[in-house]
Amino acid sequence: MLLRFISAASLAVAVIANSAAARAEYPERPISYILHVSPGGATDIMARKLATLLEKSLGVPLPVENKAGGRGAAQLADLKKAKPDGYTIASVTSTHIGAFNQTLKQYNVDSFDWIARLVNEPYLVVVRNDSKLKTMKDLVDTANAKPGSVVMAGFVRGSGGHFAWEIMAKAANLDSGKVRWVPFDSVGDAVTSVLGGHSEVAIAYVDLVKNHVTAGNMRVIGVMADERVPQLPDAPTLAEQGYKADTSWQQMRGVIGPKGMPDEIKEKLANAIKQALEAPDMKTYINESSLVPAFLGPKEFTEYAKQQDALTKQWMQILSLER
Repeated sequence: MLLRFISAASLAVAVIANSAAARAEYPERPISYILHVSPGGATDIMARKLATLLEKSLGVPLPVENKAGGRGAAQLADLKKAKPDGYTIASVTSTHIGAFNQTLKQYNVDSFDWIARLVNEPYLVVVRNDSKLKTMKDLVDTANAKPGSVVMAGFVRGSGGHFAWEIMAKAANLDSGKVRWVPFDSVGDAVTSVLGGHSEVAIAYVDLVKNHVTAGNMRVIGVMADERVPQLPDAPTLAEQGYKADTSWQQMRGVIGPKGMPDEIKEKLANAIKQALEAPDMKTYINESSLVPAFLGPKEFTEYAKQQDALTKQWMQILSLER
């Protein structure tokens, strides 16, 4: 009996040791990086820059796959069925948390492993340069005078950008339903809609509109931040225009994985991501895009996601009471 016990114990130790050794060798093959947006948007651009840096530090390819549509439904379906072995990761933003509470109720913040938060970023209200809307007051007055006449482009309903607009509208004492919200598969598509004259206004980010503003094709009429962004010094904040919106609501970008990933692998990925975010090229990109460095590791990111989930639920209750 004693010999059998010793043999079983030795086998268990060997299995654990072999498993630990295998994880220590991670990664040994390509890591799929699945995005919820179409190519060209803000999330897509940063993800590809991150993937390039991670390929160098991890020593394996990180092919980026765009699975747009359904507010992340296609992306999350692939992620959910993937093995939690660290060879499939995915993009995540505040929009996902909104979708968990609306159209994707089959998921919640506990359905996935939260690996690392990358950055936060302020929301902008942009129009084409020839728009009659010169200020946020123009937008509010036009919407009140002719409900439905202002068409606003953004990511899908319930996304972080959509909630940002609701927060802005509340600060302006405007019934947000007086502005017609048109959802797109990416914020980049929303910006394109404004440039093409199909929508008058868009909720966007600095890196997607900066070049258009510099070229004189677009104008920022409001920034949801405490201070003006350095890259767009002429763009006024909402507060400067008399609208005291909650600027703590920011878009978040991060990385998640299938539920049940080994802690060692999550930590290795998070450390590699942190190193990538500190690379000179990435720091330059983050600065030029007016993104806010906001790295969080697995434990802290999980706690943050749960806090954002609670805040999202609060806003959903507010909106349901008002509609």
